[in-house]
Amino acid sequence: MAKHPSLRCRQRGVTAVMTGLMAVVLFAFGGLVLDLGHLYIGKSELQNSADAAALAGAKELNNTAAGITAAVDKAIAISGQHQYNFSSPVTITIANIRVGSCPNASNANSFGRPNLRNPSCTFVPAASVTSDAAAAGLSFLEVDSGTRTLNTYLMRVAGAAYNTTSTSGYAVAGRFETLVTPIGVCAVDPANRTSKYTHSNGQTELVELGFRRGVTYNLFQLNPLASGPSDPYLINPIDAPPNACDPGHASANFTAPFICTGKTPITLDLTSGTGKVYTNTGMTASLDSSLNSRFDDYKSPSVCDPSSAPPDVNVREYRCHPKSAGSACDNSGADTTPTDWLEPGASTLPDREFVDTDPTNNKPRYALPPGPTGISFAQYGPLWSYSPAYHADGSSPPKAGTPYAVADANGSNMYHTTTGVNFFDTTANGYPTTGTPYSQTAGKYFKAPSHTGTKNRRVLNIVIVDCRTPPSGSSSCGLMTVLGVGKFFMQTKADFSGGPNRYLDTEFAGLVDPVPPGDIRLYR
Repeated sequence: MAKHPSLRCRQRGVTAVMTGLMAVVLFAFGGLVLDLGHLYIGKSELQNSADAAALAGAKELNNTAAGITAAVDKAIAISGQHQYNFSSPVTITIANIRVGSCPNASNANSFGRPNLRNPSCTFVPAASVTSDAAAAGLSFLEVDSGTRTLNTYLMRVAGAAYNTTSTSGYAVAGRFETLVTPIGVCAVDPANRTSKYTHSNGQTELVELGFRRGVTYNLFQLNPLASGPSDPYLINPIDAPPNACDPGHASANFTAPFICTGKTPITLDLTSGTGKVYTNTGMTASLDSSLNSRFDDYKSPSVCDPSSAPPDVNVREYRCHPKSAGSACDNSGADTTPTDWLEPGASTLPDREFVDTDPTNNKPRYALPPGPTGISFAQYGPLWSYSPAYHADGSSPPKAGTPYAVADANGSNMYHTTTGVNFFDTTANGYPTTGTPYSQTAGKYFKAPSHTGTKNRRVLNIVIVDCRTPPSGSSSCGLMTVLGVGKFFMQTKADFSGGPNRYLDTEFAGLVDPVPPGDIRLYR
């Protein structure tokens, strides 16, 4: 009778089979841990390289072809400082780089990226941008590391298809905002970006697009388009030529938040003399509240929030003396002390905050003394509340030289006053002996806000446009030529409610060149 194998005999070799099967499973799980970990590290290395290259390169973009070249060179150099797969250098070329006017490309690159999302714009290869005209508005830099292959360690036991994996790094960085308040004003002298005036004692003064540093201007009294004073323009903060203009993007409601922050969310083409912007005629009365957040005023109808539109660190208003009915100071209230530095012993005190207009052409008269169209003493508002006038240097065209001292201003009779009369009070209660009134941190020229303030919030970077010809196109999408961007310091709260007697009283503090950009950020 045959013997039947015992149960133990029948189980011989099972352990080997189970071990073999478990080994496959263990190798697979090991592959998940080891090879996916390797892939994750490689992806992180490539992404860090792309992020760093995009951020570094985007800082060089400045609306010129030279800026594109500098951005490419910087991105390639920064990328080359990184490694992936533990020791392999991350090398890219100009073929890995594209530029655009927004952070989201509407077209895939040669590597099949990115995944599309809105709002989008067309990206172009950096190598294709060879002129300043082509570079205008391209403020975003795309860096793609390209697809990189990594060898696996354990997953290859599953078959040749798993011998390698691949990954990449992709980033877009740029400026999605520019530190320009979406308001436009007319140049006083559009033909001359800078000019030089020589005073009777030989001292020179810099004049920029007709504006004099340290002088007060009511921006509702600049270059009337027709027979009466013109409003400042609203600048469309979203649509920039040559793209289409949506009239709704230049409305008061739409622009109010951007006026609050003093920023535009796109990079406008602000190239002097050739840049274009879309403008909308008229300034709705409620927009004064968007400007007055800088004075810690957030009452209705303001749409400003202290977190995104903080007040200035010094909210003291610098007013002129109310002298007569109809003057710009009628709404100034009782607090007139900040103008004490303006010749308190004179028989005629400044009582206006705007420059006189020439009745023959309805344009501001800015000629300096002793010219026959000079502005009288009484027509000046507070001077030098933010910064003084500047000498013109010896270059041609002239640039800003050294700032004037109070003694220089008095001695040169810079302002249209009686000869020998000092414009600034030099007594103990007069103009500060150190710095300007705004720069004070205590005393009668200083007032702290109730919210946390930000220095220079009262400085508006405003687009200066060429008003020699009216805007082309509709009133809500008028195309105008940019002549520059000026710094205008708000001396008082804006008041747009007074019909023809509206006030945006600002002291000119010079042209801004280059235009101040917003922060460089990663967007993809």
